[in-house]
Parts: sequence; structure tokens; C-alpha cells
Amino acid sequence: MLPIHLLLVTTTCTTVGTAILEKVGEADLDAVRIRLEEEKAKRLLLENDVETLMVQVEELKRGFSQILKDQTASSGNVTSIRASIGFTATLSKDTTHVLEQTVIFDNVKVNEGNCYDSSTGRFRAPFRGLYIFSVTILKLSSTNVHLLIMKDNVEIGRVFSGTSLSDSGSVTVVTVMEKGQVSYVKEFSGNTETIHGDNWASFTGLLQSRYN
Repeated sequence: MLPIHLLLVTTTCTTVGTAILEKVGEADLDAVRIRLEEEKAKRLLLENDVETLMVQVEELKRGFSQILKDQTASSGNVTSIRASIGFTATLSKDTTHVLEQTVIFDNVKVNEGNCYDSSTGRFRAPFRGLYIFSVTILKLSSTNVHLLIMKDNVEIGRVFSGTSLSDSGSVTVVTVMEKGQVSYVKEFSGNTETIHGDNWASFTGLLQSRYN
């Protein structure tokens, strides 16, 4: 058994040590609490920043959309957004043509905008713009085939098929058309000429750029 004075010293040291540990433990907990509060505050700031950025992104999207609309509405030259206007039609049967007769490509493959009339063989421009037209033909008889691509009453291109039996010919032209003008294909020689059908001959048109 320890002497009384040693027992008192031991007891006192134990009590003091426990008090110190308790104080240290409380200090650590306080530091942890402070750190957690700081991290929580940082997280709230980040969340606020993210929300602010999302609002700014939406505002930028709306602004960009409005710019596109304004450009489309007020541009003095070419509209930046193309309209879907174009067609391709083929000749389903062998056809014989005489001078000035329009070639009617009756088998419509594509007709975006419904501007090509398969009953007349004519395409009517819905807008002023830059258009591309292409014609391919295949002759069937011993006579040559001579065709013109027309814009109203003005020639804008010509195509020839000859030299040998079942010879082909093609042409592609680019032209500016006013709203309401028509384009079509017609025969222009003085001979009676036969074009091979069975979808070998075709007439294609496309709006490349729309003008205001």
C-alpha cells in the first residue's frame, strides 16, 4: 500500500490529467465544428455560384436565339437559315418531243416545298434566291436530243445527247430567280426526238441561298 502522500499526489495528477484531456478534447471538437461550419459556408457559396452561372447560361442562350432571329429578319443580303426547297423528278416512260415542247418529268422523287408541278413539268420559285438546276437525259432513237433549261422565257442552260445510240448527256446550272419565276426543260431542235424513260432522265432543282 502506497503512503498517503504518494496516494494524494497520484490522485491529484490523475485528476489534473483528466481535466487536461477533457479540455483538449473539447478544443479539438470546437476546431472540428469551426472547420465544418467553414466548409458548409464554402459549399453554400459554391452552390450560389453554380446557380448564378446557370442563370447566365440561360440568358446567353436566349440572347443568341434573338440574335439569329434578328439576323434572319433584318439581313439585307442572304438569309443565314436555308429554307427546305428542292425537287427531283424523273421520266417514267419514253417520250417523243417536237420543237418548243416542254419535257414533263412525271415521276416525282422529292418535292420539298411542293414547288414542282409534275403535270406541267414546271418549277415555280417561292422566294428570290440562288438556285441550282440539273438535267440528265438518255436518247433512245437514232436522232440526237437537244434540250434547254429555261427561266421564264430565257435560256439558262442546254444539254445534248447524241453521237451513238443510248448516249447520255447532262448539265448543271446556277441562277438567281425572282419569286414567282418558273424553270422548265424544253426541246429546241427542229427534229422529232425521243428521250429514254424508265427513270433514266431526270430534272433536279434546289434552293441554295434565299435572298431577302
